[in-house]
Amino acid sequence: MLQAIADILIVDDTTENLQLLSNILKDSGYKVRPATSGKLALKAVETKQPDLILLDIKMPEMDGYEVCSLLKANPDTKDIPILFISALSDVNDKLKAFQVGGLDYITKPFQFEEVKARVSTHLQLKAYQDDMEAKIKEGVEKVEVLTQEIIDTQREVIYTMGEICETRSHETGMHIKRVAEYCYLLAHLAGSDDAWLIKQASPMHDVGKVAIPDAILNKPGKFTAEEWKTMQTHSALGYKMLSVSHRALFRMAASIALEHHEKWDGTGYPQRLKGEQISFEGRVCAIADVFDALASDRCYKKAWPMEKVVAYFKEQSGKQFDPHLIDLFFASFDEFLAINHKFR
Repeated sequence: MLQAIADILIVDDTTENLQLLSNILKDSGYKVRPATSGKLALKAVETKQPDLILLDIKMPEMDGYEVCSLLKANPDTKDIPILFISALSDVNDKLKAFQVGGLDYITKPFQFEEVKARVSTHLQLKAYQDDMEAKIKEGVEKVEVLTQEIIDTQREVIYTMGEICETRSHETGMHIKRVAEYCYLLAHLAGSDDAWLIKQASPMHDVGKVAIPDAILNKPGKFTAEEWKTMQTHSALGYKMLSVSHRALFRMAASIALEHHEKWDGTGYPQRLKGEQISFEGRVCAIADVFDALASDRCYKKAWPMEKVVAYFKEQSGKQFDPHLIDLFFASFDEFLAINHKFR
């Protein structure tokens, strides 16, 4: 089957050699195309890629070494098997042929059976290689599909659990949607490669609240000292729930849950981390979460006027929040407002 369909390009500036090789290979059932120069050979390959090339070395204007080097340097033609045919028998000539990318070297005058055997062998090797590459590609594609399904499932689980938490505290899913969008925008503005991962993980920032009693979670008034202490435990509880997984998405979610209430000046909770001791994702989510909390109605308060929100963030730059991130936040403030208006 290979011989019936194989397309072979023969490159030789001697007509007699072209005719001889053409006859040998045509008798074996191959399709043969001749080229009398290196330039014509490159044009022939550009028109239609052959399955194999028989290439002479000594040719005017462009020798076989140069032709082979050009073909091997091109990603589209580098995998075409090239067999050199030459009267040159010096070891250095043969060595150079292999160095530029040749797979085999056939010395003139030709032995008919040797030519047919070597051509057949290399065509079979190429067919096996192509088949293996196709199977590997198919396998990789299946793995990519399965991996994406796992990622999508993780994302859905995280988003659903985030919505459950917000429902318990009389919030809507729009809160976690807005926070996710704020996180992505701010992380992207900061040039983070993890912007998308942070967006997917951020809905779980308050998952620990599922363990907080309703009487405290939904209290409309100010917390007592003991109630506030209980409320603060939700960060560590969320981390404990999420950190059992080794998946990147859950590790990111665990980090955000633990650190999004830390403050730049070290007065936050639960670990009183300071400055860049706080993870990047924790610093990003801190701004996103507080911005949405202040700019939205909650069970215990009405939304602040935007002028008051702006004043608060300016005053807390370098105190509660990373000052560099706050600069990015205000530089693109209209984009954050657009998200706030879009996901009402």
